[in-house]
Amino acid sequence: MIKYITLALALLPGAVSAQAFEGAVVDLQFQRYDDGGGFKVDSLEGTLDATWQFGRFGAQAGLVLGKEVNGIEDIDLRSYQGVALHLTADATDTLRLGAMMAADNNFDGVYLYAAEALYLAGPLRVEGRIGDSFDKGDPYGLFEVNGSYAITGPLAVRFGTHYSDFGAGSYYNTFTLGAGYTTPAGTEFYADVGRHTNDAGAGADALHGSLFNLGVRFDLGAGGSDKAFRYQPLN
Repeated sequence: MIKYITLALALLPGAVSAQAFEGAVVDLQFQRYDDGGGFKVDSLEGTLDATWQFGRFGAQAGLVLGKEVNGIEDIDLRSYQGVALHLTADATDTLRLGAMMAADNNFDGVYLYAAEALYLAGPLRVEGRIGDSFDKGDPYGLFEVNGSYAITGPLAVRFGTHYSDFGAGSYYNTFTLGAGYTTPAGTEFYADVGRHTNDAGAGADALHGSLFNLGVRFDLGAGGSDKAFRYQPLN
């Protein structure tokens, strides 16, 4: 199913008028994950998102590619790909609402449906979503909030929290803080550090570990990257 949705994303730009195109943005990220119990892995992830607006309503299409590049000796390094489709509505000049459907090849045939919102005003940007797979065989619930606040010139403070519920008492959550620097051309360089809890349920002891993210985000010439939802499965 993923390959068919990916093909649809490739054809989508030609299906809408150039006047409706709002912008496209690329985010490249390195993440170091340590579960606190001896498991460590480094990953690379790239996302490409494009947005279109038709008055107050719009659409966003996203593609994500990820690869584990380094880890402990007894694990297989995985790669993954996924897509996300958003329908959007600008409730006000500062508030964008969205409905998202996402899927990836880690859970083929399982889809995430989410309601999301983006508030963007002055130095503050806050984005959140809540979602569920509605799949009894592979339950998955999601709640996340992330944002940034420009404190002076090109420097900004970043923050985020993420909670994934896999049913049967199993969950994963993170809390991160970071900083970003935006160049005059609009390219953002950022770094985040965080702590996470990984609980497999079924009486297992929860693991408490660390995260480190290092990334760069840039427009593909059209601008408008702040108005795009930033759904990143790696986080």
